[in-house]
Amino acid sequence: MALIVSLVFLMLLTLFGVSVLRNIQQRQRHRRLEQRRLRVQVEELTEIVNCLQQTLPNRAITKHINDMIVSVKQQMLALEDQNREHLEAAILKTELYSEELLDPKHRHRTSYQRDSDAQIAKTQLYLNEAMQLVMKLAAQGTINEVELDAYLLELRWAYLMVPVMSYIGQGDKSIAISDRFSGMAFYRKAQQLLIESMHQDPRRLQMIKELSEMVDGDRAGLSRNLVDSGSAM
Repeated sequence: MALIVSLVFLMLLTLFGVSVLRNIQQRQRHRRLEQRRLRVQVEELTEIVNCLQQTLPNRAITKHINDMIVSVKQQMLALEDQNREHLEAAILKTELYSEELLDPKHRHRTSYQRDSDAQIAKTQLYLNEAMQLVMKLAAQGTINEVELDAYLLELRWAYLMVPVMSYIGQGDKSIAISDRFSGMAFYRKAQQLLIESMHQDPRRLQMIKELSEMVDGDRAGLSRNLVDSGSAM
């Protein structure tokens, strides 16, 4: 009888041990999956930040999204049970970059111009994702409604300007090599995008007018204020 009881006890103990081990393995698997998801999220946000840093004159938007990277990395740190020093250093680096973004001493050249249709499409994709992110920040209370409206207005303007300024740049290059026919075609393509747009920025109408003058040969290029709106130091 004692032998039977001992065997039953050992069996139950074994089953309990197997259950505990399975639970540990499931938790570890869940943690690895969550860590992988967060790493992918960091990579996606980093690509958006890099795009905005090269494109938008207003660096406040870029900073807000870079701050999101800090938050995600902190979530990763909470799941990490080893190699924490490396992740802590990465968080510090990202935090320092957020500070740098608003430091007037650290200005980087920005431009709406891209060299190919593929680059234009990729930039517009990231700008669209940035719009979704700032709406998420507004829903969380991180930014207010006034900031949201201003950020969306700027991102939508950038979304329009990327192809417009890219085509104008291609037109300028064609004119520079005496290919006026191609140059005018690029200018008209840029102008058509502006005409089809519903953006309320007054620069849009000014650009439409000046592009007509460029096509007619009455103007050599856009006004300085329009060119400067797409580049900064």
